[in-house]
Amino acid sequence: MNKSQIVTFAVLSAFVLSVPFSTMPADAIPPNSYSNTYSAPGIIMKFCMNAATTMQDCDEKYSGYTHTDRIYVLIYANGYNEDPEKMDSIGLGQNGYGKISVTTRDATADEIAFTETGPDTGLFLGIVKMTGEKDFVVHDENGVEIKAMGMNMDNIMPMTMMGVTTYDWMKSAHDVAVKLPTGTQDGAVTVNWEANEDINIVKSATWEWRMGEIAFDKEQFIAGEPITFKLHDADLWIHHEDFHSYYIHAYSDSDLAGIYVPVQFIPNHDHGEKLGGGEIENIQLTEPASSSLIKYTPDGEYKLYFWWQPGGVIGVDKEYNINLMVHDGLTDVMESKLTYGMEIYLNGELIEKRTDRFADDGHAVEPIRFDERGTAKIVITDIFDGNVKQDFSFQVAPEAIVKQVVGKHASFTEGNIPEDWKGRMHGHYVDVLEGSFDVTFDDHSFTKNTLRVSDGDSIYIEYEDRTLPKDNDGLFGGPYSSADYVEIIAQTFVFDHVTGYVDNISE
Repeated sequence: MNKSQIVTFAVLSAFVLSVPFSTMPADAIPPNSYSNTYSAPGIIMKFCMNAATTMQDCDEKYSGYTHTDRIYVLIYANGYNEDPEKMDSIGLGQNGYGKISVTTRDATADEIAFTETGPDTGLFLGIVKMTGEKDFVVHDENGVEIKAMGMNMDNIMPMTMMGVTTYDWMKSAHDVAVKLPTGTQDGAVTVNWEANEDINIVKSATWEWRMGEIAFDKEQFIAGEPITFKLHDADLWIHHEDFHSYYIHAYSDSDLAGIYVPVQFIPNHDHGEKLGGGEIENIQLTEPASSSLIKYTPDGEYKLYFWWQPGGVIGVDKEYNINLMVHDGLTDVMESKLTYGMEIYLNGELIEKRTDRFADDGHAVEPIRFDERGTAKIVITDIFDGNVKQDFSFQVAPEAIVKQVVGKHASFTEGNIPEDWKGRMHGHYVDVLEGSFDVTFDDHSFTKNTLRVSDGDSIYIEYEDRTLPKDNDGLFGGPYSSADYVEIIAQTFVFDHVTGYVDNISE
């Protein structure tokens, strides 16, 4: 029987803040909108849960985020589209009147600029990344402690020399415009742009923690088949580059000590493109994988797609192919004749350096293998023989979890989205963490990391939820503080033969 706890949160509506001077709600349009002037700019601001680059593609969302989510902020401001031949920017030191500021209950940043989605679009994009409370422990199992970053970072740095101020880009707005800490349990984030001396454009969204859910995929299993389960808890997500492995305690009536099973979020890095549809494993792809880690170079000139095959969680002592494609940062067209270098780090130590690499068709493939667990970082250097470099970080787990690598641009409609993905898709990940382990009916579980069972045993999985909602009404056992945690347990049964039990009998 499934004993997992499930929680439903009330939806909080977005709100518009008042300021001491004339303020325009972000969706208010003056009568002479869309005119190419600063005095009546016809400005629209939207918060998108998806990587939208047009207003039409924006899936608006103003509540239900978690403390470490990303928000894609679109601002339509055609009056600030000064040069039809290039991508303009708005914000500090850029085109327009005033600053863009982003505020949470814990911090404010205003050295920020948003950039047009393309030449002459008049649509500006900035990605707001919430980073949680610094060093708050979201997971502590099997000797693995994972903490929220809680960092504060802007994407523009003003520099003044000899009385002249210049503005250097630290990050492309299409990668990150700002990172801000967000505290614990619940909060809000507000974006405010001084469009001109009379108008401020303001919009806000709320976030909150939720109760985790864990359940086996079946109510009973038979010897020889893997025991599978799913965990849902978006509050575990703490980083926009690393996909950490989290550990779930599994035990049985016969083996109370049990084993620890690694799980990991499903990547959702498609950044505005359709999710992939065709299932492809261990073969060359003609286009980037939907699970690609995607980054722009700091100047926005190049867009890098980075993924590995086989997909899933990288494990020790297993061969992988690192795949790299470099696209034009403006047109997203793939570049050929790719030259580059590669530096490979594990747990902060440089373990290998590769130089003078070349991919004639633009699709680079580099074999790699790790012999111990930890945090890996791969730095792509000397891109097209320049000084440009970009890094990608990920976790290496004790055991691999192999998943299929899917093509990126195949037809993939809403109806093709797996049922348990619906309502769980976030900007960088899907709130589905799948786990699987084997059982043994003899006494060799310690050598194979399998769970020892007997015929008819109950099997349990236990998840310690450290990110609890306030629940002041006590609907789920609360009220809770940020110092509280609960154990969420699910149960199934295992038999060494097929039983007479049939699941989901129709009447």
